[in-house]
Amino acid sequence: MLESCWNTIGYAGDRSCPELERWSHCYHCPNFTSAGLSLLDREPPEGYLDENTEAVAIAKEEEQIETSGAVVFRISREWLALSSHVFVSVLEKRTVRPVPHRNSRMFRGLTSLQGQIIPVVSVRELLGLEAEYLTEEEKGFRVYSRFICVDRGFGRWIFGVDEVLGVHHYAADALMDAPATVAKAPAAYTRGLFEIDEKRISLLEDELLFEAFNRIIK
Repeated sequence: MLESCWNTIGYAGDRSCPELERWSHCYHCPNFTSAGLSLLDREPPEGYLDENTEAVAIAKEEEQIETSGAVVFRISREWLALSSHVFVSVLEKRTVRPVPHRNSRMFRGLTSLQGQIIPVVSVRELLGLEAEYLTEEEKGFRVYSRFICVDRGFGRWIFGVDEVLGVHHYAADALMDAPATVAKAPAAYTRGLFEIDEKRISLLEDELLFEAFNRIIK
């Protein structure tokens, strides 16, 4: 058989091969099949096995990196996050009804959501954060104050935020330790830090936060 005869006298060549009349196309010819199988019998190039072993090992290592989701939001100058497991929804700001003799800086009152009465608390006051620093002109049409509804399985809570960035993922093993204080927020509420586009996000410990919510209304 001529080497690469299919490119010279075969279907891709001048088609002068006498076997074409019998097989109609080189793909059906035993010579073409034998040439293809011979490629599988070649010795692998030097370093082939080591290179592929390394590639497979890297792929497995990347697969083992587990990420978790968190809802990222801003209160004043601080970017904060809560696990997506406790997140219910982002809401337009709505009327909050005061509760006689029970309102405080941290407990704003009650509001309704889908027929359910839900307490409204202030994470801003709880963490000692400042009021929103952006003016309406600086916010433009892209930045909106919102309510966030959360639930850890024992009842829902709502609190206000100055901006919602959305759900983002972080590697739990790569969380950075929080400093002694994160702005004015007690370090006790901060589980760790991660970054998104040069923004340093404080991941709040939801269990401690919900315990604080319960203390607020007692």
